[in-house]
Amino acid sequence: MGILNHLFDRKLWSLVASLVLFSSVFGQPASEDSPSLGEAFNAGAPEVEPVVVGREQWNQKPNTASDPSSKNEPADSDSSQSTRIDELDPLETQQVKPDPSTLPIEPPKNKPATQIVRNFEGTLVFKPRKLGFENEFPYQLENSKGKRLAFIDMDHLKAVDPQQFVDQQINVMGKLESIEEGSDERVIRARILRPSN
Repeated sequence: MGILNHLFDRKLWSLVASLVLFSSVFGQPASEDSPSLGEAFNAGAPEVEPVVVGREQWNQKPNTASDPSSKNEPADSDSSQSTRIDELDPLETQQVKPDPSTLPIEPPKNKPATQIVRNFEGTLVFKPRKLGFENEFPYQLENSKGKRLAFIDMDHLKAVDPQQFVDQQINVMGKLESIEEGSDERVIRARILRPSN
């Protein structure tokens, strides 16, 4: 075991020595005249001076202040007007305002959430008759206190017998709608009926 470690160490040191020798012989020497990193990036780029409208050089003073001959001329002459830059009107003042008659009278309203298919939980109760008359919806969903939450329309259920879930906690998936327009009575158009876990 000691011989293997000795051979491994010898090979490792010979590899390190050969790498050091190779880098010293063939390595690139650092030249003192090479440009700095900033100079290398800006080597081919021309220097750009700022531009001021109406002046030959950016640091030149305006003609009207330094030229004594402009004091003798009237203020409304063409030469004084050529060097003056007028301020533009702000864009906000020139916006076109829409005609109030084209705007909507009322903001759009969100539709009620009754058209969304969702889950309802409660106890399934079967009441086929009320005062001797047949109910339009014999099944209803009640909460834990025995208050009716909504009637259940079972017409769209397939392959499920609702009688097996009577007086049990169930989960109904369907749309909640009013029985009639303006009525407080609600009906769930059941699509899936399953026992609640």
